[in-house]
Amino acid sequence: MSKLRIASILFLLSTFFLKFSSMLRDMVIANLFGDSYVTDAYIAAMTIPNAIILFMLTGMKDAFLPSYYKYERLGKGFSHLTNIVKGTFWISAVITIVGVILSPLLIRQLYPNFNEHGTDIAVWTAVIYFLSVAIVGVNAVYEGYFDAQKKFSFSTFSQTIVVLCTIGGALLLHRQMGIYSVPFGYFVGTVLSFLIKLFYLRPRHFLLWSQPLDRKEVSSFYMVFLPIGLTTAVGQVNLFVNTLFSARLGEGVVSDLNYAFRLVNIPQAIFGVTIATIVFPLLAEAKTKNDMRLFKVGIEKGLIYMFLFLAPTVAGMLVLMKELVQAFYERGAFTASATAQTSEYAVLYMGSVLFYSIQAVIAKGFYTLEKGHYMLRVGILSIIVNIIFNAILSNTIGAAGLALSSSLVGLVYSVITFTTLYNISGGFRLAVIGKEYAKIIACAAVMTIVLLFIKYNLHAERLSLIPYLAVMIISGAAIYFVALWLFRVQSFKEILTKGRIKKVSASRETGEL
Repeated sequence: MSKLRIASILFLLSTFFLKFSSMLRDMVIANLFGDSYVTDAYIAAMTIPNAIILFMLTGMKDAFLPSYYKYERLGKGFSHLTNIVKGTFWISAVITIVGVILSPLLIRQLYPNFNEHGTDIAVWTAVIYFLSVAIVGVNAVYEGYFDAQKKFSFSTFSQTIVVLCTIGGALLLHRQMGIYSVPFGYFVGTVLSFLIKLFYLRPRHFLLWSQPLDRKEVSSFYMVFLPIGLTTAVGQVNLFVNTLFSARLGEGVVSDLNYAFRLVNIPQAIFGVTIATIVFPLLAEAKTKNDMRLFKVGIEKGLIYMFLFLAPTVAGMLVLMKELVQAFYERGAFTASATAQTSEYAVLYMGSVLFYSIQAVIAKGFYTLEKGHYMLRVGILSIIVNIIFNAILSNTIGAAGLALSSSLVGLVYSVITFTTLYNISGGFRLAVIGKEYAKIIACAAVMTIVLLFIKYNLHAERLSLIPYLAVMIISGAAIYFVALWLFRVQSFKEILTKGRIKKVSASRETGEL
């Protein structure tokens, strides 16, 4: 069994566990605090520092991997790691100090409709999350380093620790601290994640402690990182824009939109991000060899395998959305009325799952070619489009328009990024991609029709909730796999015959998928 296959399987499993724990965190918050103004204040406040945190976490990994490979070929990989860790720590520390000082002013200016208690919650939530940024920056560099070593699962494990501590903080301390227990748990998890990395690598292999900081090398890295990080933060900026609009639409809107977004984001994070992350080292290898054919086949495979897993998941969630929201959220402080609202928003968010998953694979191509500035330009355009769509749709159809806006913006974003990469890379085999997509869509459509028949004609919905979901999910998976076999989907055939995604070099020889 190849090292890449083992790493891919471990990464997929660890990603499943990460998303499960993230979903469990949201379920705990929904159970304890529901969609009250307290939850609204927490979510609205954490969106601001969270944009910076994701800027560091995801952007750093995308920028560090090709940069590390470049220095590693020169025998300077560990030295480069040391420089980036030290430089990132000082930059993150400055962001922390500025964020903590400005949080009271920002919250009051951005969310004037919050009552006094809600404002206090929002201010302290922002402060605690900003205190985490200094450590998050260092964690992000090492997670990029582990990805460069193809230790994808360890990187995901360290993020899972943070989520589990957040859950633990909420469960153990909510009576004493209220909603503050959630950001406090996150801060503790961030520190623990750092200590685990330090223990795993051991201090002398953690970095070259005595090496002076090479400011020129750090500056060169950040010239590449900034457009990548800012591009990564675009999604959070758009989410922040949505929060600004939703905070003015009444109590519970911010929370219900957030719960809906978190739920539908699961397949994107599991399949879209996972496939993109696994493909990234292959693209970096192609860039190192200056082999554009290998690079293009890697992108094609990433797009096809992502869609192979994503299409049935999206279709199934659309059929079962209300029941999924009930199963995940409806207990404790989360009522049936919150379920109805969240389900409506979740359906309208589903387009963003597909489009941003496509964009996740495409983005790796830009970063590999060191063309991240293209993504940044499109990202800025998407923010402008999002503001326009939010203003129009929230005024016409209310809060549901904010969820619909995310899907429309995702469509614009993915179309522009795909066509741009297509042009600068010399084009992809659109016939191959289109043929596979058409077959996969047909299989997902067959699955959807049969599930609707089971639901309404065989009255499967009369079962209690969990058995009903189990029957529908198992039936859907079985129908989809049979359809894949009947339609002779090539990517599915590869999985059956090889048990893994073929190395892209094999495709170079045959010219086939």
